[in-house]
Amino acid sequence: MARNRLICNALPNFGPIHAALTSALPFTLGALLPLLAILTPQAIRVPLTMGAVLAALALTGAVGAYLGQAPVARATVRVLAGGALAMMTTYAIGHLVGIAI
Repeated sequence: MARNRLICNALPNFGPIHAALTSALPFTLGALLPLLAILTPQAIRVPLTMGAVLAALALTGAVGAYLGQAPVARATVRVLAGGALAMMTTYAIGHLVGIAI
């Protein structure tokens, strides 16, 4: 417990602007891959976008686990499974109500 206090006290105190930029940069970079996939021809747009989203999620899970010093494979699978489940749920609901984009 004392060790954690020493580490926390040794770290610099960043403000809200730094926190906002730290959040915005990875979000923007993570959205770039799926955005580029959406700009492809219509015939391959949906499967390519789904693949790009899953690749971005895998990268996010792996980098987050690495930076947090957690098991990389486990975190990557967890983020991929959650993202895939969310995409399937969204697709199923859209299909049920007859909305397709």
